[in-house]
Amino acid sequence: MSHCWQPEEIRAADEAVLGTATADIAAQVFVTPIAAVEHWARLDPHARCLSADQQALSYGAVAQLSFALSEEFKNLGVRPGNRVVLELENGLGVVLSFLALNRLGASAVVISPRLSEFERQKIIAHALPLAVITAVATPISNLIQNLLTTGLLSALGLHWSDDAQSSITDRDNHPLAENVAVMIYTTGTTGAPKGVMLTHLNLMFTGLVSGKLRGLGRADRVLTALPLSHAFGLSAVLCSVLAQGASLELMAKFSAEAVLARLVDASITGFLGVPAMYTQLVSRDADPSSRYPFLRFMFSGGAPLDPTLKTAVEERFGLPLHNGYGLTESGPTIAQTRLYAPLTDTSVGFVIPGVDYQIIDSLGSGDGIGELQVRGPNIMAGYYRDAVQTKAILSDGWLATGDLARINIHGALEIVGRIKELIIKNGFNVYPPEVEAALLRLPEIIQAAVMGQAVTGNERIVAFVQTSPPGLALDLVWVNQQLRSSLAGYKLPDEIQVLDHLPAAPSGKILKHQLADRLRQPAR
Repeated sequence: MSHCWQPEEIRAADEAVLGTATADIAAQVFVTPIAAVEHWARLDPHARCLSADQQALSYGAVAQLSFALSEEFKNLGVRPGNRVVLELENGLGVVLSFLALNRLGASAVVISPRLSEFERQKIIAHALPLAVITAVATPISNLIQNLLTTGLLSALGLHWSDDAQSSITDRDNHPLAENVAVMIYTTGTTGAPKGVMLTHLNLMFTGLVSGKLRGLGRADRVLTALPLSHAFGLSAVLCSVLAQGASLELMAKFSAEAVLARLVDASITGFLGVPAMYTQLVSRDADPSSRYPFLRFMFSGGAPLDPTLKTAVEERFGLPLHNGYGLTESGPTIAQTRLYAPLTDTSVGFVIPGVDYQIIDSLGSGDGIGELQVRGPNIMAGYYRDAVQTKAILSDGWLATGDLARINIHGALEIVGRIKELIIKNGFNVYPPEVEAALLRLPEIIQAAVMGQAVTGNERIVAFVQTSPPGLALDLVWVNQQLRSSLAGYKLPDEIQVLDHLPAAPSGKILKHQLADRLRQPAR
């Protein structure tokens, strides 16, 4: 029989892994990301830090290049507290620019270059940046040598634009909170972008704890295609690598074939991605003879993990697929499964050390489900220029996540849905992730998003799905017959809409607020 871990055992084991008492974690945290780089550069300047754009940089090189770039930024007028938008794909440019701004006490506003013009302009207007940096060319090879003959911005293929520069008065009238390292804009469930202010402590606490719990060390080389415009990629991956002196191999865009090819390489010891990436890894893995003997861990996050997918990944790679949970507003990590305590279910594991939680049962359901609230060094400083929304979600240090959660019999955290997405059908609570998980167990369905639609005195359940092969006609009666073995009758969909693609953020998270446009007209 497998061992069932309990929270008190997890607490003791976590402290053993961290090498310190929970109360003393803050004393172990690097003050800033660039402080971590400088530390490892002094200790071993030749140790590999970053691989991207077909170039590999040591910690010493990253320290030198980020300093040179910070001098260029200073000459362009960057001062402490300024915002500079980084509209960049994963690569050397976004990492070095982030670290250079970090050196100057300025803040990076990291956004995806895949946003629509309307979306980007809305964010830029709200952030009041000094400038916007975009990519116009491929970085030249051997940046250190070219540093002597050309500016680093140019060598990195970057363009500095102050065309959208906000007025000095506007910037002065809307200062950031103290020690903000980055602003990441999130649409949440409303579609209205909010600028999440994450401090150096938020990033480096998450980096230290999540990295330690993965067993990251200086010999590890982590591969990811998670966008650094998302907190998962920036904090839980990049900053965790920097905190532990490991190295990161950063892909500009996800390609299942390219990831599989790199995982065969003995130098890759860890991979982190969202469930949609793992789905492609399993489906595109055409060579069953491939082996990954040096791959030590695989982590999933950013979206609910389906049990069938977890099983398929574990069977193919011979490793537990670990899971985690968090919000941009929580830096992002709140909970994760432990390397030393893999779980067979798809819960999100145990709350990380140093973070407190409480579950507030405002539904009166009596089943242990309520809104999850958390507090700790990972919690954001607030929403930029939005005191009303900040006050609505932050109270006495507690962050109201808006997620419905419960603790299972093993003490692990289970996320059952969003409060705003809770469907009440015939007086019963229906949690969309449970229905989505059941739908994804059907081989014909590769993505699913379930929402409630208002009808007179009730709600009906609408499922949006993506099929394989694309556009497959699905009979609602047949689908519900398949689902009855795992879902109560009141949880079965009332309607299924097959779409070519479900709208998704660069992180892979399905954007339900866009699907809501299809439900504007109440069904009769």
